[in-house]
Amino acid sequence: MKDIPTKLWLFIIAVSLLKVVIASSIALGNDEVYYWTYALNLEWNYFDHPPFVAWLIRITTANLQIHNELAVRFGAIASSAICTLIVFKTGKLLLNNRVGWYAVLLYTSSFYCSIIAGTFILPDSPQMVFWLWSIYLLIKITRSITESLPTLNLWCLFGFATGLCIMCKVHGFFIWFAVLLLALLTNRKFFLQKGLYIAMFISLIMFSPVIIWNVQHHFITYTYHSDRVNLFHAGINPLAFAREIVGEIFYNNPVVFFMAWAAVFGLFRQKKHQFKSEINVLLFCALPLIGTLIFLSVFRDTLPHWSGPAYTCLIFLSALQLESFPAPKAKFIIIASFGFFLIVIATALPLINFYKGTFSPIKDTMHFGKGDPTLDLYGWKETGKIVDSVYRSDKSSEKEDTGHTMIITKWFPAAHLDFYVGTQKGLNTYGIGEIFDLHQYYWSNRFKQKLAAGENAYYIIPSNLYDEKDLDFVKKQFKDCSAALILPVLRNGSVCKNILIFKLKGYKRLY
Repeated sequence: MKDIPTKLWLFIIAVSLLKVVIASSIALGNDEVYYWTYALNLEWNYFDHPPFVAWLIRITTANLQIHNELAVRFGAIASSAICTLIVFKTGKLLLNNRVGWYAVLLYTSSFYCSIIAGTFILPDSPQMVFWLWSIYLLIKITRSITESLPTLNLWCLFGFATGLCIMCKVHGFFIWFAVLLLALLTNRKFFLQKGLYIAMFISLIMFSPVIIWNVQHHFITYTYHSDRVNLFHAGINPLAFAREIVGEIFYNNPVVFFMAWAAVFGLFRQKKHQFKSEINVLLFCALPLIGTLIFLSVFRDTLPHWSGPAYTCLIFLSALQLESFPAPKAKFIIIASFGFFLIVIATALPLINFYKGTFSPIKDTMHFGKGDPTLDLYGWKETGKIVDSVYRSDKSSEKEDTGHTMIITKWFPAAHLDFYVGTQKGLNTYGIGEIFDLHQYYWSNRFKQKLAAGENAYYIIPSNLYDEKDLDFVKKQFKDCSAALILPVLRNGSVCKNILIFKLKGYKRLY
């Protein structure tokens, strides 16, 4: 690390402190609390993803002993700091320190890199460390092959890095697809590298526990993901395509996005380039993933952050292009990128925490706040206090047998109820319903005390997520269901949503 400038360490510390403030000031999102539930029971794979994010949360929460948002998210912040170092070293490897700095600044101003994967805890958070490390190693390997230098050690590290990347998220397979493209289209010498086959073996061994788990669970992870991208019986979906494109632009920061594509199209206009082999690595790691997701979005709903890793490869191309610009022009682009990033952050945090009431036009009691995306990140601590008050009141009453279970039918808001209510108030969640609604909760029941016939329970749902069909399904499992106890959650003095508490009596059957 002697080649890392002191100012880069200071930059990383400053950015990390900003992320600590963000991570501490807003509640966990739907996905984040769901991945926290992974850490409650460590396995080799989960319904949606491989296990690395669960391991990371276990570490940063001191084996679940620290129960707050910052501890859960700290792995993302630490991973982002490591990513920044790798980005700088990759830019320096491509050309010089200035390219490394340009890459770092563009990377940091990307919402995907700094917030979605760099502050919020997702499988993407650790994945980006191993994705970027793999890219760095692959660039070194291609350069070493060109210069007839030894590569075996690099290949072994590459197999290890890609194996860990796939253990975070299946996106890691796209790196191996890039290796195949490099071998077939640019340099057949790859096939003569014994290290290539050793690296494949290392990655396969590391990923094998996930394969074994899926064999034992009827390949449910791939059944689920293939259903999400299944094109059969799917017509053209212009709205999904528009969401994907707009999402890619915003998530990556418009300045970073357009700079990236300007760099790509600029390369195609050039007949020769001094970094041809390195650029092939970056393009083959980026374009197949982006192209796949854009194609899928024509027919099915996709999530724009899925393409995030690919855009980090294009950031290096942007940095190389900035190196060729006059200094004032390059500086203007960096300032514009950071300016947009900071404006959005400075606007979003107050809106989430202090907007008066709700953005939603829906104000009827049972659906109050429906469609307001900020409510995923607000009001959960208040929900815990509300449920605790009701639960304590019920326990102190001698008129009825108080249930100790919260019935859930979907993975969200089940995970929020687990984190903000269950673990703090002594209530368990118990899933009933279909596997594609419950996700990992379909199996989590085996770690919990079973709900006995005749037992009482609660059904708790925020009004912005209330669905009459879910309540009707729950009612069928019990002999009696009370009318909703409706308790408001306030934001800046005005109601933003209601917490609906249904008291269920006499459980009839088990799932």
